[in-house]
Amino acid sequence: MRKSIQPIGFSYFSAPEYLIRKRVETWFPLITQFGGTQVILPASFSRAIPEDVFQSAKDHGLEPIVHFTSELPLARKFNDLTIILDSYARWGVQYIILGDKPNTKSAWQGTGWQYDNLVDHFLDRFIPIANYIEQIGMIPVLSPLQPGGDYWDTAFIEKFFTGLKRRQMSSLLDKTCLASYGYTFDRPLTWGAGGPEQWPSSRPYLTPEGQEDQIGFQNFEWIQAVALRVTGRKIPALILDVGNIGNAGTVRGSDSVIETIQLILEACHGTDTEAMTNEYPRLNNNLLGCTFSLDTLLMVFGGELSIDILGTIFKPGSKGLFDSVKIIGTQKQISHYLLLPWHDSGVSDVVLNKVRPVIKQLRPTIGFSVEEAAKAHKVTIFPDRILFTDSIINDLRSAGCTVEVLPQSGIDIAIHLQSTAFRN
Repeated sequence: MRKSIQPIGFSYFSAPEYLIRKRVETWFPLITQFGGTQVILPASFSRAIPEDVFQSAKDHGLEPIVHFTSELPLARKFNDLTIILDSYARWGVQYIILGDKPNTKSAWQGTGWQYDNLVDHFLDRFIPIANYIEQIGMIPVLSPLQPGGDYWDTAFIEKFFTGLKRRQMSSLLDKTCLASYGYTFDRPLTWGAGGPEQWPSSRPYLTPEGQEDQIGFQNFEWIQAVALRVTGRKIPALILDVGNIGNAGTVRGSDSVIETIQLILEACHGTDTEAMTNEYPRLNNNLLGCTFSLDTLLMVFGGELSIDILGTIFKPGSKGLFDSVKIIGTQKQISHYLLLPWHDSGVSDVVLNKVRPVIKQLRPTIGFSVEEAAKAHKVTIFPDRILFTDSIINDLRSAGCTVEVLPQSGIDIAIHLQSTAFRN
């Protein structure tokens, strides 16, 4: 029986605060524990990601992939970008994804959206950057397109590669890879499997009854098939944001999302294709990897994405595997400990201002160590869902500590301080 085993990766958080060393050193080891071998780093054309992020990825066995998520810059700004690209090449990056959903109006600013010659307009920006990326030893990856989109995605792909041929960009035709969004659109994971050869009556903007199209998880098959028809080359594709429903404004329960992701994971881990039911997606051997978005998961779980939650998705049945802190001993040497989050820049002035009434009124021991906090009878924590997970809080309670988690708001802390439950 044939098996197709795919690399697993994660698109890292897009919020800049997650690039702080403390958070990187928290999340990258966990990505590895969850089975990840790739980390996709959302990037800006105006500022480089810090070098230590790439070093941390290397230290934890992760391949860093850079994804520029904004509109490609005009040629006159190209020289500024080369400095950033040179840095990424030195820091061990192999793949660079250029842009995001250029077949949608929202991806273009001002007059950038020109439907009649949109692909040529895109190529004018893509080619100089991609050429330079290839020259310095990295591999350019075409922007992932919105399945369907304001400009039909399969038509965009066809005109893109036809445009490269017309402009005689033979090196880019040989080197450029594809990216595809693994959105489900609330359809079966096998929707559109087999690509245009399996569904020949499907046309741009028209999917006859009884036919299926590329607007589903199998989108990668369709864009690969179009690229093959134009170039004669089987082009590798990277699947992004796997399991996202893809419909703005449509909300699915977290249990449903977990089930979808776990079906895709089983397929990635090499489920026998002959034994597959229609629940499982059809993967091929020409994929660079399947990657899951931490931003999407954060949204699905209402902005409260804990290590424990991810463990239930990616390592079910592994209770205790992701405890990042082991608390040894329960001997109490401290009466009251105020546990604060510590980052590379130190403790935040904002946090200090918020907890100042606690310090003045209760005079606790102040620190940043969970192990030290475990030696206290009472522990008051300023919340940080990355550093102080539910698992860590439960460990403190198991160590015999009375644990109280403060509100985020300074006003709420002051009000809470007045309540009898908060006093020693």
